[in-house]
Amino acid sequence: MNLLIEEELCCDVLVIGTEGTGARAALEAAEQGADVLAVTKGFMARSGATLTADGEIDVDSRSARNLFGVDGSPDDSPEQFARDMIVEGDYLGDQRLVAIHTEEAPARVKELVDWGAQLEGFIQAPGHTYPRGLWIPGLKLARLLARRMVKRGISILENTMVLELLHDDDGVLGAVALHLPTGRLLLLRSRAIVMATGGAMRVFPLTTAPEELTGDGMAMALRCGAALQDMEFPMFLPYCFLTPPSLRGVIFPYDVSALMEVHALNRNGERYMARWDPERMERTTRDINSVAAAMEIRAGRCSKAGGTYLSFKHLPRNLVDFSAEWFPGNLRNWRASGFNLRNFFLYIGEEAWEVAPASHFWNGGIRIDEHCATGVPGLFAAGEGTAGIHGANRLAGNALTMTQVWGKRAGLFASRFAKTNKLRKPPNVEVEHVVQTIARLKIESSGPTVIEVRREIRRIAGDLVGIIREEKKLQQALNAIADLRRDLARQHVVNQDPRFNREWVEGLQNKNSLDVLEAIVRASIARQESRGAMYRVDYPATDDDRWLCNLVLRRKDDQWEMQEAPVNSSYLSLPTGTRTYGRKGESNRG
Repeated sequence: MNLLIEEELCCDVLVIGTEGTGARAALEAAEQGADVLAVTKGFMARSGATLTADGEIDVDSRSARNLFGVDGSPDDSPEQFARDMIVEGDYLGDQRLVAIHTEEAPARVKELVDWGAQLEGFIQAPGHTYPRGLWIPGLKLARLLARRMVKRGISILENTMVLELLHDDDGVLGAVALHLPTGRLLLLRSRAIVMATGGAMRVFPLTTAPEELTGDGMAMALRCGAALQDMEFPMFLPYCFLTPPSLRGVIFPYDVSALMEVHALNRNGERYMARWDPERMERTTRDINSVAAAMEIRAGRCSKAGGTYLSFKHLPRNLVDFSAEWFPGNLRNWRASGFNLRNFFLYIGEEAWEVAPASHFWNGGIRIDEHCATGVPGLFAAGEGTAGIHGANRLAGNALTMTQVWGKRAGLFASRFAKTNKLRKPPNVEVEHVVQTIARLKIESSGPTVIEVRREIRRIAGDLVGIIREEKKLQQALNAIADLRRDLARQHVVNQDPRFNREWVEGLQNKNSLDVLEAIVRASIARQESRGAMYRVDYPATDDDRWLCNLVLRRKDDQWEMQEAPVNSSYLSLPTGTRTYGRKGESNRG
């Protein structure tokens, strides 16, 4: 069956993704005079990861005090903020990028307030030396940026899935996309591209992320010649609801843990965090919290539903009742993600909640420099799904900061590139190769359905990878991925109606998710230690002498290449020796 490109659109800068990062990139590129086309797989301001940010945006405490009048500490600074990021990222962050992040954050948040954002609170989350979290819910941020994009007259394509980037030896040429409502194929020609598609949390079975987060941008960039870095560190969020089923993956229990003194318990009633961080206990960072919970589950000390328990029954009832009044606005009165928790629990705090770590954020991703350049001429990337800013673990509140600091920078440098480069026509053979990707889904096959392939990807990720890893299971995962690649070529859809065909979307996403999953597995096998968001039971210590480096992956002609890149340490000296996992900055040779 022959499929044809039915429409061709041209622009200076193509932005893939329209939420926090993509919207900010599009706005900046337009401000610089570029003709911008922004594309999103869903509805703008109603899809993507930004909506799930409950949601603080971080700036150093002194700047928050001076700019916004909150009760911030004058002793904090962008430099101290950067130090916290480097240490809590277990020293794998690119220190040039971290310094830019903390220096530019205040100005970016000030822009949001000037544009109409309302600050609804100010908190100190675990891992931060000082309060830094200005509360701006992600949904309100997304809507604010969407209104500004519309006002600016930026061209927006909703419900359009980019299938592949087009490129030659001189750089990117554009992309081929599928318009989901009609099933029409589009050729999007551009001088520069900004990738702002977020992470791949939907690779895992339990996640906090919306359905769009399947690793599309990282996989497309990899196939285009860009490198991926720190892929062994997908971030898991502790204390996400496991039951009841309708709340599965909702992050409200974690939010409560950041605002109140809670107890994390195993089935024996033990506060198991005493074994992992006896000083900070449940107020430790999310990487350590998640690893600790996963180890309790692995040891069989789990809850009835297979998780752990989060309890605040030790708190007086009137204190718990009062908390409903002072929580930040979108959490007030025990409301979370559109749910009223009082409809699920007779009395909040009377019984422990069953919770578990859920895939929440992507610490690694596309390797970029300070200009958001990927090494492929004309291809820029920013936001979640790029590497270097967070290292092995992200501090709470830094995801929204990342969208604004790095979205603006990506838009700026992409527009500058576009001004000095011509719009070039992609070779027909390149376009035809991409078109045949979707054509293969329409061919009758005896292979598995796209839904069966998706389930197998998540089974491999959940059963053989997860947070707690070991050589034997990782090798099994690599073998299972090789088998699944053969099935991927034979996967088929039942529904052949081109309009809003979710099976087509699933089949196309499967290819991307499998590429990302293989990158996780290969990097995890290579890193023979435990650090940040990854714990190896067969290598439980953190080895700064051997593994204080970034693992960089490339793929060419289906062959993977891995490089150990030295960490940029221009800002803060790096630790040496071997230390117990979670004791960041401590050396204990011997």
